[in-house]
Amino acid sequence: MRLHLVEIHDLPSCPPSLRDALTDFLAFTENLSGAYDPVGPLLRRALERTKARRIVDLCSGAGGPWRRLGAQVGVPVILTDLYPHNDDVTRVDARAVPAELDGFRTIFTAFHHFRPAEARAILADAVQRGQGIGVFEIARRAPLEIAVVTLTWLGTLVSAPFIRPWRWSRLAWTYLPPVLPILGTFDGVVSCLRTYSKPELKDLVRGLDAYDWEIGDFRGRWSPLRGSYLIGVPRLS
Repeated sequence: MRLHLVEIHDLPSCPPSLRDALTDFLAFTENLSGAYDPVGPLLRRALERTKARRIVDLCSGAGGPWRRLGAQVGVPVILTDLYPHNDDVTRVDARAVPAELDGFRTIFTAFHHFRPAEARAILADAVQRGQGIGVFEIARRAPLEIAVVTLTWLGTLVSAPFIRPWRWSRLAWTYLPPVLPILGTFDGVVSCLRTYSKPELKDLVRGLDAYDWEIGDFRGRWSPLRGSYLIGVPRLS
């Protein structure tokens, strides 16, 4: 059963430097492990189908997997987030994408942030505006993934000095005191509990029949986590 518990870094009261430290860590590990590498061919196929000339990435955080994935897709990628991480990220609420921001929409490691009604509305809005959409997660409600995520505290302690760009605030949150390891582990486990299963994803797109929907799994070569995805493109007439 999906549990929509609270992730601390989602709260408006979370210090921006702490939220940025967590999203920096997520982007670092996603790129280092190549967790989303198998998504490249899936996206290229969807882009060919939709003829989209750019990708609009929602809930981008610190850029997610795009450092590795960007070279695979062959089109520009616009990064957006409700809490922009830097000047390269545009402030956009995934629940209210501006009409002029056209392009194939993607959400990495963040779809679980939304309750079912919100998640359904995000998908329905893409359909209404005729934009393709892809949702990708590397967390899931499964013992293996939850067990791996409980080691996040160790990952943050080891990797913090190597994450770029260098930020003193990240080191402070990691070691003085170790807030980031605790936050990352707690929010990571909650993320697993909030992630949508494949049957739940099918329920979310029920009735959105103008699109073809593909739901499946993937795993990066060096990633211990199994990922899942939902891709929607306009149905061929």
